[in-house]
Amino acid sequence: MASSARFSLVYRHIGREYLLSFLVAFFFFFFIFFINQILLIAQRILLKQVDYFSVLQLVLLSIPQFLLYTFPFSSLTASSMVIGDLSGNNEILAIRSSGISLKHVFIPIIIISLAFSMLTFLTADKALPWSTKKYRELYTDLMRDLPTLELMANSTNTIANTVMVNKGVEGNTVHDIILFETSSVRGGQILSAPKAEVSLYDLQSFIYQLELDNPLILKSETQGGWALSKAESAQFFLNFSGQIASIASALPSQLSIKELQQNIQEHKIALQAEKKRYQEKVQTLELSLAELVDKAKTDAEVSVSHIEELEVQLKQLKDQKPINFYYQYYRAELHKKYALSAACFMLVFLTFSLSFFRVKHGRLIGFGLSMLVAVVYWYLLFFAQMQIFSLSISPALLIWSPNLLMFFGGLLFLLHARRL
Repeated sequence: MASSARFSLVYRHIGREYLLSFLVAFFFFFFIFFINQILLIAQRILLKQVDYFSVLQLVLLSIPQFLLYTFPFSSLTASSMVIGDLSGNNEILAIRSSGISLKHVFIPIIIISLAFSMLTFLTADKALPWSTKKYRELYTDLMRDLPTLELMANSTNTIANTVMVNKGVEGNTVHDIILFETSSVRGGQILSAPKAEVSLYDLQSFIYQLELDNPLILKSETQGGWALSKAESAQFFLNFSGQIASIASALPSQLSIKELQQNIQEHKIALQAEKKRYQEKVQTLELSLAELVDKAKTDAEVSVSHIEELEVQLKQLKDQKPINFYYQYYRAELHKKYALSAACFMLVFLTFSLSFFRVKHGRLIGFGLSMLVAVVYWYLLFFAQMQIFSLSISPALLIWSPNLLMFFGGLLFLLHARRL
């Protein structure tokens, strides 16, 4: 009974300290990601004089995007701060002196971190897809109501590959307008007009129409020189759809697990069909090469260079095995949801070895070490994502490798510290 009471006291004390430290770490990381999100939204729409309530809605809907990293890093930091503080204040020594094993110090941290893992998983699978959908709907509605093209006197607007410069503005009428094309297709083309009427052509696609009076078109020729043409009137379209879609569309990381699995299955079928065509090409080329080699044995007119050319083609074809970009991408994002959720639990094992060392300012030292580990983990995860298209390794293994490295590294440090 006394032993059970001692364990219960240790569990409550460690659990309380861990939760308090988690709150401190959570608000620290939350504030960093939150400020970054505020700056992104300010860059996109806050400068367009959107009402504050809509901005607040967008900010709140974007919170699940950075909670996926806030929970694992906060769990790691809280564990490191608690164990560092207990070691620095000799509480670990007192616990061990009373005959209580260190595993009873680790148990409450492990159990609570598992709860945070489940919370992270629900955020990734439920909250993030829902908030992304609502974010897109709200953002699209705002873009329909906002002046996507702001007409001001003596101003410049850049729309995709078109730069528009104008002087005076009266309502929807723009005076002395010049349009520069910067795309590779129509690069160097300049269109000018003394007057133009601006109207919204397609509300759904955010396309504006310019009715130009007496336009002049100056276009560079491929063989050199310039061509000048003019007309009584002309129509020119300004397309904002690409800019809106790039912000309002959902990324694979923002899809639910079910949606990711559906996309994976679709691209798996496409990859299998591509592999089948690839095998047929290889077999056809191998058959042609074998026939040509057999023919060369009896026919001296068969060119050796032709045989060598087929051998080179066959080698190049075998080196370029088919790979489906989206199949790899969606599988990586699926396992990333699981890996980030499990990181809340797996990263804390790196902190357990601190219990065997007595350090001054243990909480501060623990916080600093956790920051270093968080940066290393984020870099490893980012590096693994970059390698999913260049290495012939399963995306699951690459995405899980930072977790496994940190987890087994923590176990090795713990075993080593016990022997000291």
